Amino acid sequence: MSKENYDTKLSLLESLPQKDVKAPTTPVDTTLQEAENLFVWAQEDKMILESKGLDWETYTEDLPVRVGACRYAQAVWMKERYSQEEALKTWREESPKAYEFRNDLLADLRFAFRKRSDLLARVRAIADGEGDADMIQDLMDISVFG
Repeated sequence: MSKENYDTKLSLLESLPQKDVKAPTTPVDTTLQEAENLFVWAQEDKMILESKGLDWETYTEDLPVRVGACRYAQAVWMKERYSQEEALKTWREESPKAYEFRNDLLADLRFAFRKRSDLLARVRAIADGEGDADMIQDLMDISVFG
């Protein structure tokens, strides 16, 4: 049901100006539970609340849909957050092997082309640069060059 609520509200949410989007100041699960509680409690005070100017249909009837949409969005965000953290952990564990592999391949190419200054210049060009993105590009360049 939360997925349907999310799909129902998605276009409205995407149309919000970025300046109006605020980070939550309380945990989302707490906020959602409080909203659900208020929805139930407000039912018996409906007439009083409406007499004080509350637009019941706009702010109260739609509350379960909005809570469901937020609950689904939170679940998606948590999945993405932990997927990224897991990927970063894996990268930290595996990237040293990729750097070592790249360095070994460059050493092999230097040896293989030791008598060809034109090819050694290309190996040096591949070896220039630093950082993860450069290392990944180096491996791609080596695969094509080799």
